[in-house]
Amino acid sequence: MRVNVDLRLKDVPGQLIKALEPISVNEGNIVGVVHNHDLVTGGRISVNVTFEYKDQRSLDAIFSAWKERGVEVVKMGEIVRTFAAEYLMVGNLAHSTLRGITEGIEKMEGVETIDLQYSLSTSTANKSVLLLVNLRNKEKVRDIDDYLRSRSKRNDFLLIRGMGV
Repeated sequence: MRVNVDLRLKDVPGQLIKALEPISVNEGNIVGVVHNHDLVTGGRISVNVTFEYKDQRSLDAIFSAWKERGVEVVKMGEIVRTFAAEYLMVGNLAHSTLRGITEGIEKMEGVETIDLQYSLSTSTANKSVLLLVNLRNKEKVRDIDDYLRSRSKRNDFLLIRGMGV
């Protein structure tokens, strides 16, 4: 798992190393560090750290070490990686068809977000829809592909798959 934390460290030499060391010692992997030494509040500086950790035991050990070393954890948030899959649908796409498609995708495992951009012309029955699906699992993209292919055959619309993922 990947996590992002805002830390506050004493403004004395060696504190950044004291904050980063527990991550490495407890099987973590540091992804990024932003050290804002210009802003000192209450004798402490802000540091933003993004790191990956092996399991809950490792994360608990990191937090325990920070507490022992006087490192203040101001904010913590888990970072969830997503994979985007884009589709262009062109044809006589009724609102009920689009609703059915989005409801079907919502029921699939691992779907984080669905973004739909709809464009129509008054001079033709054809409409175009750009569909962006963000998934937590790259392997689930194939399920979305299969589902949309079957819907395009059933509802007679053109489906174009984007190049990503």
